[in-house]
Amino acid sequence: MAQKLQEQITEQEELISATQREYEQALAEAQRQQSLSEASSSEVKEVLTALEELAMNYDQKTQDLLAKERENEALTEELTRKTVT
Repeated sequence: MAQKLQEQITEQEELISATQREYEQALAEAQRQQSLSEASSSEVKEVLTALEELAMNYDQKTQDLLAKERENEALTEELTRKTVT
């Protein structure tokens, strides 16, 4: 009877050890996934910042272009008037 109990205790200890190893592996994997997630999040933020800068530059260039177009139209009208007179 004592030997049977000792065998059961040994089996339980082996199960506990195996479960603890699995837990540690799962924890390590969860930490690795967390690190990857944080790195990806950082990369996404960098890309969004770059896109915002591009959008602002595009808007500024568009405004500059419209201003130059209006200036060109005004100069063309002035040249036309001077040519007519």
